[in-house]
Amino acid sequence: MHYMNSNIFRKTYSVSRDLFLDIFFPRLCVGCGREGSHLCFDCAGTIDKFKTPTCPECGRITKFGQYCPACKARTATALTGLIIAARYESGPTKEMIHQLKYSGITELAPLLGELIFERIKDHLPYGQIVIVPVPLHKKREAQRGFNQSELLARYLSDRLGFPGGAALMRTEDTRSQVELSGEERRENLRGKFAIADAELVSGKTVLLVDDVMTTGSTLNECAKVLRRAGARQVWGTVIARG
Repeated sequence: MHYMNSNIFRKTYSVSRDLFLDIFFPRLCVGCGREGSHLCFDCAGTIDKFKTPTCPECGRITKFGQYCPACKARTATALTGLIIAARYESGPTKEMIHQLKYSGITELAPLLGELIFERIKDHLPYGQIVIVPVPLHKKREAQRGFNQSELLARYLSDRLGFPGGAALMRTEDTRSQVELSGEERRENLRGKFAIADAELVSGKTVLLVDDVMTTGSTLNECAKVLRRAGARQVWGTVIARG
């Protein structure tokens, strides 16, 4: 499934249903609780955005946020680099991500996607770029009703004008990563992703989109599969690093 310049926020309710929800379930700012919108102007101003690209491991300034040679050799990661939009624990960013993922407030996806867009628009890696989301297992996506990473990827595809699609699939519904250690996360995900569309990524620079990076295990496992499918570069692209 490919997408480009597509509207991910299709209207799923009638106008009358929207009015009903606005009256009985008003939009509240995730930052301060003020009624009116999911993120008020004041709270939006407290988002702590990254401006300088640095090596994901040592923090040394690098081009676009790629791994410096020493850290690349030491970590043996399949990622070329990591693009982070904002600080996780500062301002409303963490709450916005949680409300999107666990409360199903998909109206937050374009706000979060815009954070990534603002971070990346003037600092794009080289090459023919395609945008690929980290996949959820089909069972978990059915339970949630959406894949938050795909919502972000579709938004970025539209804003940046680059093609994208579901080039990866998750082959097994793994345990939640939340309570696992770094090594347990790596083992939990090892071999759990497969290529679904090699043609989309072969010879391309891939922006691999997820909501949050914690240890990097998910992004790295996905990057391995994309590299084997012929991707020239794979850049982890996230809202924040937890």
